[in-house]
Amino acid sequence: MSTVDPRAVDDARKQIRAIVGEIDQLARSDLSEADFFRGVLDRVMEAMGAVAGLVWLVGDGGRCEPICHAGVPATGLTASPETQEAHGRLVQSLLGGTEGMLIPARAQLAGPDGKPVADNPTDLLVVAAPIDRNGQRAGLLEVLHHPHPPEVESGFLAFLSQVGVAAGTYLARRQTKSIDAQAATLTQVDRFSRAVHESLDPVATAFVLANEARRIVGCDRVSVLVRRRRRLRLEAVSGQESVERRATIVQAIEALARVVARAREPLWHPDPGRELPPQIEEELEHYIDESHATALAVIPLARPKPTPVVKPGGVDAVAVAKAEAALDADEEPVGVLVAEWFSSSTFDGGKRSRVELVSDHGRVALSNALDHTGLPLFRVLDLLGKSRVLTTARNLPRTVLAAVAALSAVAALVLVPAELRLEGKGTLEPVKRRDVFAGIEGVVESIPAGIEHGSGVTTGQPLLRLRNTDLDVAITDVLGRMAASEEQLTATQRALLEDNKISADERTRMAGRVAQLKREIESLEEQHKLQLMKKAYLDVRSPIDGVIATWQVRDRLLLRPVEKGQVLLSVADKTGPWELEIHMPDDRLGHVNRAVADARETGRDVTVDYVLATDPGTRHRGVVREIHEQAEVRGESGNTVLVRITIDHTLHQEEELGAGATVTARIACGKRPLGYVWFHDVIAFIRSQILFRLW
Repeated sequence: MSTVDPRAVDDARKQIRAIVGEIDQLARSDLSEADFFRGVLDRVMEAMGAVAGLVWLVGDGGRCEPICHAGVPATGLTASPETQEAHGRLVQSLLGGTEGMLIPARAQLAGPDGKPVADNPTDLLVVAAPIDRNGQRAGLLEVLHHPHPPEVESGFLAFLSQVGVAAGTYLARRQTKSIDAQAATLTQVDRFSRAVHESLDPVATAFVLANEARRIVGCDRVSVLVRRRRRLRLEAVSGQESVERRATIVQAIEALARVVARAREPLWHPDPGRELPPQIEEELEHYIDESHATALAVIPLARPKPTPVVKPGGVDAVAVAKAEAALDADEEPVGVLVAEWFSSSTFDGGKRSRVELVSDHGRVALSNALDHTGLPLFRVLDLLGKSRVLTTARNLPRTVLAAVAALSAVAALVLVPAELRLEGKGTLEPVKRRDVFAGIEGVVESIPAGIEHGSGVTTGQPLLRLRNTDLDVAITDVLGRMAASEEQLTATQRALLEDNKISADERTRMAGRVAQLKREIESLEEQHKLQLMKKAYLDVRSPIDGVIATWQVRDRLLLRPVEKGQVLLSVADKTGPWELEIHMPDDRLGHVNRAVADARETGRDVTVDYVLATDPGTRHRGVVREIHEQAEVRGESGNTVLVRITIDHTLHQEEELGAGATVTARIACGKRPLGYVWFHDVIAFIRSQILFRLW
C-alpha cells in the first residue's frame, strides 16, 4: 500500500498557488500579448512538468493561430502534414467546447451527437482549457503531458482552467483599455472627418487634410499631393500657408510620390521586411537626404470604389456589375499623403492604423472635390453663379435671346416625335447548327485529313476518333473471362458424357455447374455487346451536313483528353437560313417587349436594322423572331437578354456570312419624344440612381 507524503502535497500546492499568483500579476501588467503568454506558458510547463505546450488565440478574422509554443518537436506533431491536420481538427473541436477537457493518447473526441469529430494524434495526454474574454471564446491553452493517474490528470485540468481564467482576465483588460483609447480619439476623428469633408475645393481639402491629419496621427509633418492634369502636385504642408515649388525638397517629395503612386502600394520606411524596387529606393534616399526624416509613410490615395445599390429582394446584378466596372485597375490615385517623423524610427503605438484612418478619409474627400471641379463647364457655371453680368441692361437682350433659344430647344426635345431605336451587340449565326459532343471519355487519337475549320462534312462522316484504354482493357477482360467460361463448360459437358463412373450426386452438381457457366457466358456476352456499343462512341461523327465552325481543330483536340458530354466541335449549315443573336441590356428590354406586344395586336412585325462588322457600309433589315425570358450576365455588358432576329440571308454575299461575325443591331421600339430618344440612357440613370433613392 503506497502512501503520499502530506508535506510533499502541501509543497506542491504552495508552488502552484505561487505560480497562479505570478500569472495574476502578469495579467495586471502592461505586457504585450506575446510576452504575456510566453511567460504564462513557461510557468505552466514548469508547474506541470509538461512535455510541450501551445497557446492559441482567435484573430479578428475568426482564424485560430498559435501565439507561442514550446517543446512541440518532441511530441511528433510536426512529423507529417497528416498529423498536423489531425491536430488542427482537434484544436478546432476543443475551441468549440464549453469547458476544459482531457484527451488521452490516441483517443477520439466525440461531438454532441456522439460521433467522433477529432482525435489525439500523439502518444501524450492533451490537457486543454479555454480562454474566454467577456463571455466570448478568445483562445485555448493546450498542454501535452505524459499519462498519469486520473486524480493527477484532473488536477492538471483544474490548474490549467485557473490559468485560462487569468488569461481571459488579461485579454478583457486589454480590450477595455483599447476601447477607452478609442473613445478618447473618437472626438478627434469626428472633428477631423467633418472638417476634411466641408469643402469641395481640392486645394482647401488638401490644406485641411494636412493640418488635421497631423493632430490625429501625432507625427511631425504631413504633406498632401493632389493629382492635377495627370501629374501629382504638392498642394499643402502642415503648419505652412504656402508651398515654394522651386525648393529642392518639394521637387524631391513630388518625385518620390510619383513612383510610389505608380506602384499602387503604400511605402513605410523603415521596413526591414520589405525589399524596395530600385526606382523607389533611389527616390526615397534622395528625399531622406533632403528632409532628414527618420520615419515616413507615403500612402497613395486611390479613388474609392462605389457601393452597389441593394434593392428589395436582393442585390441588383446590374448595379453590382456597374460598381465593379466603375473602378479601373489602371486608374491612377487622386493624391498621395506623406506623414513624417523626425525623432522616431518605428510605427508602434497605433501609428500605422492612424495613418490608414486619415488616408481613408482623405481619399474620399479628395475624390469628391476633384469630381466636383471636374464637371463639364464647371468654371463657367461657377462664374455664372458668382456674377450678375447677364442681367445688366447692356447684355439683357442677348440673355433673353439665349433663353428663348434654350426654351425652343427644350420644346423641340419634348414635342417633336422620333423613332426610338435601341442598340445591341450580337453575332451572326446559322439557324441550323449543332455542337458535337463526346459520347465517352477518352483521348483524341486521330483526326481524319481535311477536318479543319471551314471544311464541309456530311451527316455521319467521321470527324475524329477517340482512344479509351480502360474500355479496351474491359473488352479484353470480358473476352478472356468468356473464353475461360466456355472452356470450363466444354470440359464439364465432356465429363458428363464420357465418364460413366460419376455418382448421381456428382452428376447433379456438374449439371448445376453447366447451367451456371451458361448463365455466366450469357452475361459476359451481354457485357461484350454493351462495351461494343460504347466503343462505337469512340468514332465521333457529324450530326448534320454543313461546315466545321471550330477554329484550330487539331491544335485544340489532337492527343487531348476529353470528358463525356464535352463539346468538341461545332458544325454549321451555311446553305440554310441565318439569324442574328443580339444581347440586349435588360434595362432596355421593357421598350422592346412593349414594341413586340403592340406589333402583335396590329398584326405586324418589329423591324430591326443592322450592320455587319464584315460590311459596315451596308445597312440591312430583319424582324424580331424570339425574345428569351431569362437574363444572363455576359462579361462587361452586364445583364443581357438574348433576342433572335430573322434575316434574309440571300441579300448577303457568301463571303459576308461567317458564323460568329459581330453585328450591331437597332430595334425599332415606336415613336417617342426627340429628347427621350436622344437621352433615354441618361433619363433611365436619373430614375434608377437618383429619383429611386429619393422616393
